[in-house]
Amino acid sequence: MHPLLHTIESIIQWGITPKLPVENKALLLKKSLLLLYREYLNLEEDLFDDEIEYPEAPEFNFEKISITIRSNFPELGFYQNVTDPFDLERPDNILGDANDDLSDIIKDLMEVQWRFQNNSEMDAIWYFEFIMRNHSERHIVNLLKTLKDLEERNVE
Repeated sequence: MHPLLHTIESIIQWGITPKLPVENKALLLKKSLLLLYREYLNLEEDLFDDEIEYPEAPEFNFEKISITIRSNFPELGFYQNVTDPFDLERPDNILGDANDDLSDIIKDLMEVQWRFQNNSEMDAIWYFEFIMRNHSERHIVNLLKTLKDLEERNVE
């Protein structure tokens, strides 16, 4: 089994198994997200498997994933984010949603997992790199910051 697949499965569990009886859920999620991010940053270039035409993955139910996440992390909700952190003249805020961030990450990872199981390792890793670069990386960064902010809020 590819090490990436183990990390993916540790994150997917939060979106497919309601009310997981696990201690320190937020800490475990943070560790898994950091492992996933590390895997992404350590990928080699040119992973495209252009020799084979693979079938597309099925559509995974975003709403069901989101509801399951809510059962595991009821504290994950809306947060404010600065639109342009380098614009010190007009620091406009936008509304983000940590549940949505994790739902998007899990939905993307479910497709990577499906590709490992149904296509090829190379196809799965290529798709993982593609979705991280174009979609999931921002969600991971926002979610890690939100988990840290929640942790600090609960200490006060």
